[in-house]
Amino acid sequence: MLLVSGRAGAQALRGTIAAGSSYSLSIHADGSLWATGRNSNGQLGTGTTTNSTVWVQVGHDTDWVQVAVGTNHSLGLKANGTVYAWGVNTYGQLGDGTTTQRLVPTPISGGGGYTQIVAGTYHSLGLKADGTATAWGYNGDGELGDGTFTDRSVPTRVSGGSLYTQLAAGTYHSLGLKADGTATAWGYNGDGALGDGTTTLRNKPTLVSGGGQYIQLAAGTSHTLGLRADGTAYAWGRNITGELGDGTTTQRLMPTPVSGGDLYTQVAAGANFSLGLRADGTATAWGHNAGGALGDGTTNQRRVPTPVIGEGRYIQLAAGQYHSLGLMADGTAYAWGYNGSGELGCGNTTQRNTPTATGTALPTRSTAAGASFGLAVRADGTLWAWGDNTFGQLGIGTEGSATNRNSPVQVGTDKDWVQVAAGSYHSLALKADGTAYAWGCNGNGQLGNGTTTNHSVPTLVGTATDRYTQLAAGSFHSLGRRADGTAYAWGQNGFGQLGDGTTTGRTVPTAVGAATDRFTHLAAGAYHSLGLMADGTAYAWGCNGSGRLGDNTTTDHNVPTLVSGGGIYTQLVAGQYHSLGLMADGTVYAWGCNGNGQLGDGTTADRGAPTPVGTDTDHYTQLTAGGAHSLGLRADGTIYAWGRNAEGQLGDGSTTNRTTPAQEATLGTSWTSLAPGPTAYFSLVRTPSGYNFASTGQNPSGQLGDGTTTSASRFDRLNPLRSLQPLPVELVSFSARRTSPTAVALAWATASEKNNVGFAVEKSADGLAFARRGFVAGAGSSLAPHTYTFADTDAPGAAYYRLAQTDANGAVTYSPVQFVPAPYAPATLVLVPNPAHGAVQVLGVPAGTQPVVYNSLGQLVRPAAPALDVAGLPAGVYVVRAGSQAARLVVE
Repeated sequence: MLLVSGRAGAQALRGTIAAGSSYSLSIHADGSLWATGRNSNGQLGTGTTTNSTVWVQVGHDTDWVQVAVGTNHSLGLKANGTVYAWGVNTYGQLGDGTTTQRLVPTPISGGGGYTQIVAGTYHSLGLKADGTATAWGYNGDGELGDGTFTDRSVPTRVSGGSLYTQLAAGTYHSLGLKADGTATAWGYNGDGALGDGTTTLRNKPTLVSGGGQYIQLAAGTSHTLGLRADGTAYAWGRNITGELGDGTTTQRLMPTPVSGGDLYTQVAAGANFSLGLRADGTATAWGHNAGGALGDGTTNQRRVPTPVIGEGRYIQLAAGQYHSLGLMADGTAYAWGYNGSGELGCGNTTQRNTPTATGTALPTRSTAAGASFGLAVRADGTLWAWGDNTFGQLGIGTEGSATNRNSPVQVGTDKDWVQVAAGSYHSLALKADGTAYAWGCNGNGQLGNGTTTNHSVPTLVGTATDRYTQLAAGSFHSLGRRADGTAYAWGQNGFGQLGDGTTTGRTVPTAVGAATDRFTHLAAGAYHSLGLMADGTAYAWGCNGSGRLGDNTTTDHNVPTLVSGGGIYTQLVAGQYHSLGLMADGTVYAWGCNGNGQLGDGTTADRGAPTPVGTDTDHYTQLTAGGAHSLGLRADGTIYAWGRNAEGQLGDGSTTNRTTPAQEATLGTSWTSLAPGPTAYFSLVRTPSGYNFASTGQNPSGQLGDGTTTSASRFDRLNPLRSLQPLPVELVSFSARRTSPTAVALAWATASEKNNVGFAVEKSADGLAFARRGFVAGAGSSLAPHTYTFADTDAPGAAYYRLAQTDANGAVTYSPVQFVPAPYAPATLVLVPNPAHGAVQVLGVPAGTQPVVYNSLGQLVRPAAPALDVAGLPAGVYVVRAGSQAARLVVE
């Protein structure tokens, strides 16, 4: 019942948490998958049918990007576009061609190419990169939308030929959001959940009545929620417990405004209740509340939106059958509501009527490239910067080229950042409460604070009551989309790039276009701007040299002007002098300057109107553009690039320009996001992890963030936003996993090495006394990344592993410890929470023993005590022991 926004370029991720019928799933910052709660049908994916009251890892894969849950089955989407399913399969809802229950993630039939997954009670839906929707599972009420009532055990295309940007699934009905902002629905309609003004069942998509452009849909048991482009929420269907939020319990057959007039950025639907994420990051809830799912401290039913208790600022919400989840910008997951099966993940089955911290999930991967610097938000909501700092654009309180940084440095100490954008010499960042900040060069007022004075630390844009949902930066101007869909602009305006009908520069945010314009996405080039309207049409304004506005002229425009061709787009991006648009079917069009082949049409001729890139069989999910080059992310997790390559920014291992898309040289299949950089001659991309990025291209100011000023022509440099341990080598990953009942595979990677002789692989049965199992030679001194593996073929029992890195001078430094359980071994100690930074609850302590804590060197750091508290311990990995039992604890 979780909804994922279908608009490309969304800043806060959707689908990294999911709430089902008495269980929950989350994706951690490292791309791993975790689950808690009821497991009667294997829906947790852990290989058993045993419930868990704490979060447990699902397998060992670290390339998960999205999860969805039904009543007793689960879906997971990987970075390469493949879908996995597990749990009950009575009606074929796992999509693997059988009706066999699965206890571990199992690939669905028909291959990959998916960008979104949703799950109803007994059916599943998947959205492909070409905009088509498929469905499988139970179809007794037509919820598969294929024109029949026949169950399907493999993905089957939804009828009608429409192209969708987002899907949602209720108990027995389904929804699809089209690229033009209209909503369709199909399936059970006895309560009016299809919103077509009737109670007639539909087995094909039917238009939701009432008009309006939507940007998100959500479905509950028999009610539906829709978020419109102007930030208002609508609801329709069953209303017995006030789940429509209109102040009544009257059934509605057509969309009806939710009471209160709040502006929302997300809605979520539980069984018989609803959640809304407001523009300031606070949450509201309404409807059924017997289990405390509304989080208002009571179990009273609410007919209108009621604030969820707490001061937190959420960036994502999920609603289950009788419980709710909320994710903060710092990656902390909160849970509240019914907890009979441990679905809240807090170590017990006690109901919670207010939000309780319970685990973690990945909130964002936002990254941006300036002219010669980079910005990124880390998985814990902290902000990092690197590269050129001539104008203070790194935000670290200093300015001047002498303070350039060639590796990431933290900007301030705040942990509630969601999105970043970078101009030529200025930076923008968005917080979870919707406020915008800016710093760096301000000669044209591009910081939006009413002055033209440079600032070397983040400074508030406009006023504290302005609520933005997205920011974009051009060379010397800035754009912001507000929660009501209006666009604002500030900074340089000599070409009309602010879109306010003048060419007068502005030092404070000024409205773009007409008062009735509602945008869903904005992009900024060097001196031009792009806006995607709620109906999928593209508009452009500002400088039109080389035809970059796409209106078949070269005339500048100071108000939004329709891009020619009549296309329906899902994302727009702007390079320095060119523009790109992603169509609903995953194809790409480009226009503007093409002197370096950046339009990807096989020529170097400028284009004044949208021109196809590549072939119509190429389906992309995300685009970005640099100074004179372009990148595209495909559904299979691969990156293709074209245009200028003199600095190696295409990542194909050469410095040869490309006039058609060419795959980057590493041939990676798990890339997840691309950084906008309209004036950059380098490229930044992200993996499933929230703690690193890769870079290639120009690097004289350290803008690649790899600790050097050496240029690169491949995305080989995986640069950590956090190193796992301060080793002489820069260790970016270390894992150990069981491959058979008697074998364990270890793998680790380094970003750089200095005087590294090699790694001794050490093993321990108890996490205290380690013995060497083998040695792997290092790379000496190298700025290039390296990967290593080691196989322990004598590992029949549980074991702890660590790396002893040996320097040329004989110094030894230890890595974090990795624990591998015995084959099919039952859980021993359970630590809640884990990771932790204070009090820790230890479950399963043998009688007559007390927990003690050791560091990774086997040194006692907390003596035996009835209660465990790790406050004051340095961040790292520790071993907690009680008698003969032990468990690994991560201290943050």
